[in-house]
Amino acid sequence: MKAPDSQIAVTLYNLREFCKTESDLDRTLDKVCAIGYQAVQVSGTPLPAEVIRRQLDSHNLYCCATHENLEMIQNTGAIIDRLQTLECDFTALGAPSGEYRGSVEALDKLTAIFNRQGEKLLEKGIRLGYHNHHFEFERLPGTRSTMFEYFYANTDPRFVHAEIDVHWVTRGGGSPVNWIHRLGYRMPVIHFKDFTIINGDQPVFGEIGEGNLDWGGIIQACREAGVRWYSIEQDAPFKDRDIFESIKISFDNLKAMGVR
Repeated sequence: MKAPDSQIAVTLYNLREFCKTESDLDRTLDKVCAIGYQAVQVSGTPLPAEVIRRQLDSHNLYCCATHENLEMIQNTGAIIDRLQTLECDFTALGAPSGEYRGSVEALDKLTAIFNRQGEKLLEKGIRLGYHNHHFEFERLPGTRSTMFEYFYANTDPRFVHAEIDVHWVTRGGGSPVNWIHRLGYRMPVIHFKDFTIINGDQPVFGEIGEGNLDWGGIIQACREAGVRWYSIEQDAPFKDRDIFESIKISFDNLKAMGVR
């Protein structure tokens, strides 16, 4: 399927409770299309790639990315088959397990996997990326680097790409705009959700434009860096809002900000 002109996608992880069967997925994608989305990131649904592809085709939706676990990423044949079935050229690790974080030695194991698998996947036209949370912004013991800095300094930009999550960068104490400028040239997909505070000091997820992030600066940095897809990942709606209402608010607000 040819990629649509739109830059806005929605991550199916948001809708994971409504994507457990093919009939669930069918109804969910009906709602996604009614909002105006033309692309999705496949994540959080247990369905086989063939089933997902059938439903994407029937709804005329493009798969701009997937999230996979590290076991799948290391299974070269399986991950290539999955991405080719979905006609998708980008996948990212959602998060590494504890054995791959917290020390230089742990990070060295992770970067070695990414450099090796990234090169293998790129031979088939698939780019491998990394999706961050906030723990990557802790300082590594015995160094002046965070895990985030160390990971990208020690992976080959030809083979290892980024999928920055602007909320988690902010929660970790980093600057989304700064990191977009630093990594945007190797980032085809970015994760968007807002960041806000409730109850005096509790950080929570917010719909895009409903929190405290500098969306003008973020979007401008993405444009300057050439980021192709803005994937909305609302892990949990703000104040128990219906998730379909939530992803509509984010979509409508991005459109109002001039994103196509």
